[in-house]
Amino acid sequence: MEEAGVLDVGFSGASFTWSNNRRGRARVSKRLDRFLINGSCLDLSDVISVLHLPRHPSDHAPLKITFSDRSDNSPRPFRFLNVWTSKPELLDVIRQAWNQDVSRSPLRVLCSKLLAMRRAIHTWNKQHFGNIFDVVCSAEVVVKQAEESMDQYASEELQVELSKAQAELRNALLIEEQFWSQKARAKWLKQGDRNSKYFHAVVRQIRIKGIIHRIKLAWTKDMMIGEERNLGGHQC
Repeated sequence: MEEAGVLDVGFSGASFTWSNNRRGRARVSKRLDRFLINGSCLDLSDVISVLHLPRHPSDHAPLKITFSDRSDNSPRPFRFLNVWTSKPELLDVIRQAWNQDVSRSPLRVLCSKLLAMRRAIHTWNKQHFGNIFDVVCSAEVVVKQAEESMDQYASEELQVELSKAQAELRNALLIEEQFWSQKARAKWLKQGDRNSKYFHAVVRQIRIKGIIHRIKLAWTKDMMIGEERNLGGHQC
């Protein structure tokens, strides 16, 4: 799967897709059927869900694939990016936000300091990193322009400018790769080219697998007794 560049999007429903349909200790059940997608398929839909349907009358379960869109406007949680630690001034930003005087209860003080530190880091991030994807695009444009100038008017000064532009692009690409690496929580790197595309696919896979497709309410004995009381002791 890794060599082919395909991902398992997970499933909902029964845990197994095949059974030998025997009884007792001779019965064997496995998850033999999987729905695999590549990176291009991830771009077709925001939500891809796979449901294991009942096996009867076959010994294999059919897989039902659903493509749908999802609008998610909820606030995003704060996540610390490891790439921020490449800037030594981050410690000063955190220290300044944490040392602010707050006269409240101890728990309120802690919450206020954490909130102030979060806002300070957000502001600092916009000033020093900004949108890392826009930075990569801008760096690529600068390198392209420097290459064209070097091709037409070769000089020592233009060579220096091209080297600087290439260094900025390498740094921007490294930051982008570190960002996706952390988001994907991958423990290893693929050999060869940049891994940002691979990490991006892993992040999309994690999001798809983390979607809650349905909630099942399990009725307990106490809940049933309470329902009977609400109905005046009459059972439905």
